[in-house]
Amino acid sequence: MRFKVSMINDLGNCHDQTVLANNANEAKRNVQTINPNSKVLKAKWVHK
Repeated sequence: MRFKVSMINDLGNCHDQTVLANNANEAKRNVQTINPNSKVLKAKWVHK
């Protein structure tokens, strides 16, 4: 499944990243390992 994860970094910049994961919690964990300085705001399921 695809999830669009919204994040904000220390400087206040918001950005989105689309990841493949089984559920929203896994998507958040995957993004957090890639961007450790960013705070995850939400993960939303998206389709093609």
